[in-house]
Amino acid sequence: MSGLAGLSLAAVLALAALPAAAAPGADAPAAEPWTGGFADFPGDSWKQQWGFVTEGDWGFDRMQPQGEELDVFYGKGSSAPSCGDCPSEGGGQFYTDFRSIGRDDLADAAVLNLSYQVRFPEDWDFGERGGKLPGLYGGPPGQASGGQHGDAWSTRYMWRIRSDEPKATVYVYDPSQGDGYGKDVGLGSWAWQADGQWHTVEQSVDRNSGTIAIRYDGQEVLREQGIQDVAGIPFSGIFFSTFFGGHDTSWGPSRDVHAQFRDFRVSAG
Repeated sequence: MSGLAGLSLAAVLALAALPAAAAPGADAPAAEPWTGGFADFPGDSWKQQWGFVTEGDWGFDRMQPQGEELDVFYGKGSSAPSCGDCPSEGGGQFYTDFRSIGRDDLADAAVLNLSYQVRFPEDWDFGERGGKLPGLYGGPPGQASGGQHGDAWSTRYMWRIRSDEPKATVYVYDPSQGDGYGKDVGLGSWAWQADGQWHTVEQSVDRNSGTIAIRYDGQEVLREQGIQDVAGIPFSGIFFSTFFGGHDTSWGPSRDVHAQFRDFRVSAG
């Protein structure tokens, strides 16, 4: 075959080999979720993978990798580093940054999901008052915790002791609060389990509507419009923050305890 007919057939065959074009208005393929472990914690490759921020970090001597898991030590009577008379130290903290690892898609998303697994051993002691667990944040590090209220927000978790039970809550800082500390959203919607088993907790934060949804071991336990004035503040990263407190000895455990974390995953909603 030759001439125009040959060219036409070749063109048809070439077009048939191409992937089908998306229909006008169709959603673009979802970006791959970000996942993170702890095998090289706190080495350079780990810092690059997570987008570690060299600000607001502490307690790395109490956080030890165990394969892809991270073991965190909390000393008897420990609280936040601001505790001046605590008999020991416990917990740890660091911030990460999505843009530094080339994930502008996560930073600019309207809805973001953070999930991870946490294990409290059977000998765990929740203490008398409560403590913090990791969540998401937006804005500059350090501007949405410890009584600081800048152009930033954060959605860490807490356990709070109510009727001798470790009631769970989302501990929110947002620009609407003005001053003071954070606020509890959904207190008692679920309870943290100290049974030596891994439990998966996932938070979905919608910056436009201010809605926070929580799934615990695959079951939705909370959906509430609990965060305000954050539509214009993009997601920054993960706020890994865990300790008893509070800022004084009344928060700490009655003995030395350890908790473990693994399988961090972030995806756009």
